[in-house]
Amino acid sequence: MDGTIIGQGSFIVPATVVNQIIAIPSGVDWLSVRNYTQTATAGVAAPNSVGYEFYWQRGMPAGSAFVKYKQVTTNASTDDLILTGGFTLYDPSGQTAGAQPLLGPAVAVTAVTNATRPVVSTANTAGVAVGTVVRLSNTAQTDVNGQDFVVGAVTANTSITLLTATNALATAPGAIGGAGFYRIVYNGNSELFYPRKRVITNITQAANAQVSTGRAHGLTPGQEIRFNIPAVSGMIQLNPQPLNNYYPQGSLVPAIIQTVVDDYNFTINIDTTAYTAFTYPTIAQQPSSFPEVTPVGEDTATSLTVLGAQVPSIGGLQIYNTNTGLLADSTVNTGFLGMILGTGGAGVQLTTAITGPAGTAAGDVVYWRAGKSTYGGL
Repeated sequence: MDGTIIGQGSFIVPATVVNQIIAIPSGVDWLSVRNYTQTATAGVAAPNSVGYEFYWQRGMPAGSAFVKYKQVTTNASTDDLILTGGFTLYDPSGQTAGAQPLLGPAVAVTAVTNATRPVVSTANTAGVAVGTVVRLSNTAQTDVNGQDFVVGAVTANTSITLLTATNALATAPGAIGGAGFYRIVYNGNSELFYPRKRVITNITQAANAQVSTGRAHGLTPGQEIRFNIPAVSGMIQLNPQPLNNYYPQGSLVPAIIQTVVDDYNFTINIDTTAYTAFTYPTIAQQPSSFPEVTPVGEDTATSLTVLGAQVPSIGGLQIYNTNTGLLADSTVNTGFLGMILGTGGAGVQLTTAITGPAGTAAGDVVYWRAGKSTYGGL
């Protein structure tokens, strides 16, 4: 049993070095990572020393890793330990001890601007980057509290801007938000099951209305959806109305996605030009429900005209375990056990940054091996 390899693989580092999540068999006791490219490369200029070999064993703290690195501008190899940016177990079900939590700790917020892309003032932006999903609570903006929104911009330890230029709220919250908290929603774009309902931030009045969502939707052309829009948001003509069942206005027949504009926007086959303008609920309109879109099926006729486009994706990558083509709408469990490979952190001895197991530069070829031991660790 000792040293038995139960999984191995490789990946190429993308244009931007970010955390990598690899799927590994359950019960892994150790994991080693080797950066093939950087092993044959001299150390780079400051500020980062180049990590090229990494090791984790069960019982080690989350985020830590043993590391071998190239000293700055030399080929000399040195061992160290990093406590952040190393290895963290991944389990989106939240059932694995020591794995990344589903929600990060509550971080203090001092104010939130009254804007269609609210700017959240905070002295701590640790772990937040463009694309991170966050959730606010206990601010005066009760129409934003509790909703999961993608981060569109970050000013380190100063502010977080919610949403992007393409999926901003249709209307501002209605007042400045005061003190409160934000929490990182880990795996915010990869819940256990697909397809996923989403909160709507805007719907245009157009021949083929464009729908914007607060975080990545992952939907594809041909998928059928239904709307649940509260009266305060207008455009309730999109809601199912059994007493007025004709297509397309007020129909039980679902809308059909025509095109996917980006991760946060898609167009539908309904002309909303004459519909009531859509608004995002304001503070003054609380309490109310939130406008939502729910996938309910697949339209075969539309799907057959867009063959090849039905790949459920976020960030250009297919969502794990999803089907494609006519089965793109099928309900699947997208969860898997894995390991988050971090981008590095300060060496305990070195005290300055060492690049992590996620890679040093775009194009790095990285290999990994996972295994079992008779005794897994502490």
